[in-house]
Amino acid sequence: MYCYCRFDCTQSQEMKESFSIPGNDSFGTMMEYPIGLTVNRSMNVDFSTQLQQFRERVGNRQAVALILAGSRQEDTAALLIGALQPKRVAFLLTPETHDFLEKVAAKLDREPDPTWIRRIAHYTDVNQVYRELRAVIEEWCDLDRDQILVDLTAGTKPMTVGLAKAAYVLGLGTIYIESDYEQNQVVPGSQRLIDPSDPYEVFGDLEAAQARRLFNAHDYVNSERIYRDLAQRVKENKGYEQLALLARAYAQWDTFGLAAAAETMAQLLAQSLITELRVQQRLLEAQRDAISRLLRTTQAMRYSNTDLSTLADADAILPLLGSLHANALRREAQRRYDTAALLHYRSLELMSQHRLATHGVLAEHPDLDRLKQRQPQLENEYRAVERSLGFRERGLQPNRDGRYNPITLLNGYMLLKALQDPLVQSVNLADIQNRVSVRNKSILAHGFRQITETEYRDFVSVVEQVLDQFFAIIAHKRENWEKLYRFIKL
Repeated sequence: MYCYCRFDCTQSQEMKESFSIPGNDSFGTMMEYPIGLTVNRSMNVDFSTQLQQFRERVGNRQAVALILAGSRQEDTAALLIGALQPKRVAFLLTPETHDFLEKVAAKLDREPDPTWIRRIAHYTDVNQVYRELRAVIEEWCDLDRDQILVDLTAGTKPMTVGLAKAAYVLGLGTIYIESDYEQNQVVPGSQRLIDPSDPYEVFGDLEAAQARRLFNAHDYVNSERIYRDLAQRVKENKGYEQLALLARAYAQWDTFGLAAAAETMAQLLAQSLITELRVQQRLLEAQRDAISRLLRTTQAMRYSNTDLSTLADADAILPLLGSLHANALRREAQRRYDTAALLHYRSLELMSQHRLATHGVLAEHPDLDRLKQRQPQLENEYRAVERSLGFRERGLQPNRDGRYNPITLLNGYMLLKALQDPLVQSVNLADIQNRVSVRNKSILAHGFRQITETEYRDFVSVVEQVLDQFFAIIAHKRENWEKLYRFIKL
């Protein structure tokens, strides 16, 4: 309820200016106003003037797609559409605001665009907001998420909360209009477009710490996901993009996606590295070169007939052996003993394949007749090895078609023993036989159970013994080799 005072506005131009409504050039001699009301001339600015002022503040900025919540504030929605010129607009409306589109269009002196989306629902909870927002995003599935802006200025509380949370999760852009107020009313023409700060600007360090923990735990896929998100959200920190690239390269190398890993590592090293990576730059460059050598080796063995000569070249197989061994150690650190044993098994097999190749034997397609011609006592020597392991003597005999079966891991070491190869001079074949038998019971090999940690350690002890002997033969420092294929820690 108001009390009214009467003023004679003809008595004073100063009094007339203080109590008249701006924009009204007609003044009576006696006018009535509520006591306590401060009338501001700017409160009657027409919408076209407000839009012009808002456009000047927005500048050249435009939007591809805009999502608005229906309310009683048609000015807000009209300002955003008029200034940002979005190609697509969606309205989340309640039954009470079903005609919001028409009111907004009227503000803009136009008809509602037929492409505008109108979603009407009772937004009694946040889940309803999510459902309606999802329907809009599915209809706009051809757009990238960062092309969609969500206005947080108006709407019910569930709308505002739901839209803000969903935008954060989905990577949508958010905006709102900030205004000046007088007597709880918006001052027309004071509207300003605001981009809310991304919480990552404050909490990014917490996410980066989690990404670092995942990286150092060899979970490179999830580490890259967080670093990639940080790189997009905190653009001024260029280090996140580089760390995401490194995590991706390591994840690709871990799964032997060599072509992709080489490309990613080259992309990383083409940049000016952040300090944390710059101190490791020489190692990273050496790892890039190792990936490239391994890629060339695998491609040569796949598309040419150089298998035997490649396998006989220790330098050619070192990148593969290093990748297998380092990968096994990472799986061991994660207590994934079956996978680690599988990789160690392949390392053990690769070393025997290399030594057999130096004798002119390709394990996949062995030509043992030629080998037996060069070493007439080989048959007897091999039978002696069979007897020492308790096997029934079969010797080195071909199949009925005159061909020999591919040489398995254990048979390979038995043949090397018969050849008196230096790789097995100090190795007890019974240890290889027993440890390989345990590995074969793994669910990832031929069995139906997991390897225990004790069984795994026993198996690895044999692999380590053969590795030491292997590096003694090729006169290469094992320590330097292992360092090259060990992924860096952050």
